[in-house]
Amino acid sequence: MRITSEQYAQALLDAVSETAPKDHDKVLENFAKVLLQNGDLDRYDEIEKEYHRLCLKQQGVREAEVTFAREMEINRDMLDILNKAVGGKVEFKKKIDENLIGGMVVRVDDTLLDASVKTQLDNLNRSLKS
Repeated sequence: MRITSEQYAQALLDAVSETAPKDHDKVLENFAKVLLQNGDLDRYDEIEKEYHRLCLKQQGVREAEVTFAREMEINRDMLDILNKAVGGKVEFKKKIDENLIGGMVVRVDDTLLDASVKTQLDNLNRSLKS
């Protein structure tokens, strides 16, 4: 039976949570040995991402992906608006998609907030055709 990245991440989170900070290096060393023994060392990056997601979840922080049409900094006002829109503390990952034309698209869990110019133009086009 193959262990999933989520199972590895959860096991690591549990082990780290149950040990003193001074012993975390030993936990990580043992974890790396288990990955090596199971032939899963190449999945480290995937497990690390899942571990990060679980840590955020444990802290009550949700991950959001914000896609812009071009490089743009997320300022304090934008952060406040986005936090209110998704209802809580959020960690944002920024992405660029030049097909958007302008605006932004925010994805949190299964929720999509599409405020892109492309979608607005597509909606207008559909309205004009009907």
